[in-house]
Amino acid sequence: MNAQYEIYDDPFKMLILLATFVAEQQGSKLDYENVATFENDKFSLANGRFLYKKDQVEITWYQFLGRDIQCNKDLTRQEYNRMFVDCMASVYGVN
Repeated sequence: MNAQYEIYDDPFKMLILLATFVAEQQGSKLDYENVATFENDKFSLANGRFLYKKDQVEITWYQFLGRDIQCNKDLTRQEYNRMFVDCMASVYGVN
């Protein structure tokens, strides 16, 4: 079984922002109970799971975004920020 680490408040807010961007790109609003499914070369978002492909960082939650949220790696705030900025840029095609 993989270790699970607590996720800080700021990265959680960035995950919400990323999920909001994805929903907006799909013409909808963020639904915490049914987060929009999305996948590109940087990350995937589906079924209570976010995966950052580059570093295999996996963030999971139970039933709705924010409940029992955990990460498979113990990252610093700077590492979280770098990861989410990379993902957000990829949603809009910015390299």
